[in-house]
Amino acid sequence: MNYISENDRKLASMLGLGISFDVVRKEIGTNIKGAVYFLSSLVDDLQLTMLNENIIDLDGNINIPTKISNGTVELESDINKVFVSVSTGVSVLISENEMYCIDTRSYPSRSINEPSTEQTIRGSRDGFNENIITNVGLIRRRIKSPFFRCPIISVGDETKTDVSLLYLENRADPDMVNDLLDKLSNTQTKDLVMSDRKLEEKLFKQNFNPFPLVRYSERPDLVAAHLIKGHVAIIVDTSASVITTPTTLFEHTKHVEEYRQAPSSGTLIRLIRYTAILLSIFLVPIWMITVENTDFSSFLLLKPTASSPLSLFAQILIVELTIELLRIATVHTPNHLSSAMGLIATLILGQMAVDIGVFQAEVLLYCSLSSIGGFATPSYELSLANKIVKLSLIVLVGLLGSTGFIIGFGFLIIFLSSIKIYKTPYFYPLIPFNLRELSRIIFRPSIY
Repeated sequence: MNYISENDRKLASMLGLGISFDVVRKEIGTNIKGAVYFLSSLVDDLQLTMLNENIIDLDGNINIPTKISNGTVELESDINKVFVSVSTGVSVLISENEMYCIDTRSYPSRSINEPSTEQTIRGSRDGFNENIITNVGLIRRRIKSPFFRCPIISVGDETKTDVSLLYLENRADPDMVNDLLDKLSNTQTKDLVMSDRKLEEKLFKQNFNPFPLVRYSERPDLVAAHLIKGHVAIIVDTSASVITTPTTLFEHTKHVEEYRQAPSSGTLIRLIRYTAILLSIFLVPIWMITVENTDFSSFLLLKPTASSPLSLFAQILIVELTIELLRIATVHTPNHLSSAMGLIATLILGQMAVDIGVFQAEVLLYCSLSSIGGFATPSYELSLANKIVKLSLIVLVGLLGSTGFIIGFGFLIIFLSSIKIYKTPYFYPLIPFNLRELSRIIFRPSIY
């Protein structure tokens, strides 16, 4: 093959021309020597047709950017940047002395649908998909502010994944914005194949902390609301979840449905949810204490009546781990088999286990109520953290009794109070205490 220039030869080698089936090189015109490179899997056919019509009769005396009517046309001299551009769907026109990047991108993506994990009875039905351009557009529709900013940064030595930081200049903390931009620019990683999760671990050192330090959402209206409050959003290309920060523990307990109903109805929903979250953590450990301690026997609603060859601690631990196993199995079970699996679990783990005397019926009841409370938690990440806390308390109570519960509860409060995300205390407004903000957390305030 006769190459037009050294850049032409280098780009062909970097893209794997002749090896990768979607790499296309077309020589153009008779009046000017040139070649166009693009990836057939990432270009828009209409944009490509327009480009072909524009460059078919190019003349050496014509200013190329003024001749091409496609979106963005940029002159580029760095062959490495040109390679990255082609890899993202941009077409490149190479002449003997110049290289032009022409925007012809069209990313494969799902249609815009309502997120299955954040559904509401009222309100918008659109949700993010895996296309970063679409996701930014969904937020721009809701925030038409002159202070809206969305710089984009390429992250990953191999993947060159696009990451955009969204914020309002007049509301977001400039120190936080600059720190995040600096971290994104200097992130050392080969890839971002796991996209948002891997980026989160790079930006926020979580280590062994089970509690979520950022909030994920697939709803544009929710992310827009966070931006207006001064938060920052991070959108990662190929991910349908958007990261918002800073966050608090109580931000993970809110749900958009509360704001789609009347304040009184929203408050009722919120109070029921808070009760469910507390029960998911503390119901089983406290019940264990009351059963083992005769001083609390008068307060028991249900006291075990049947005997079992296993201790109460062993029963609860086995049932809790089994419920978690069922949850994991349900995630990996095809939809048409999940009903059969649920039926088997109900018969074997429920009725048969009680009939043969392995488990006491009260153990299954309280563990089931606790698990239902976990499913009522809006944040999936928080529900998993609460599960770890509950299992830890169960072990402490099983080994040390009520003393173990006091130790575990005290450590939990101290640990949550020590977490701070960009000057924002994680346990706010409980610690530091703010009565006004706490009332807004407990009761859904009116919007006026």
